[in-house]
Amino acid sequence: MEGKRKVIVEDYTDLFDHIPTRPLKYFKDEDGFGWLCDKRVDANRDLREQGCWRCDEMAFPTGGR
Repeated sequence: MEGKRKVIVEDYTDLFDHIPTRPLKYFKDEDGFGWLCDKRVDANRDLREQGCWRCDEMAFPTGGR
């Protein structure tokens, strides 16, 4: 049986007061650690001092692991 349904996408932005993220960039340091930083960060300076987050210290989902 072939049924056709209209896809409805609700916009809950106002309900949840969602504010989009600022521009970010991903870096990998010389030790192999990934860092999530503001887009304009200087990769040649200490990333933590510039407010970056080291990815292995964050609670990111692992995609099914």
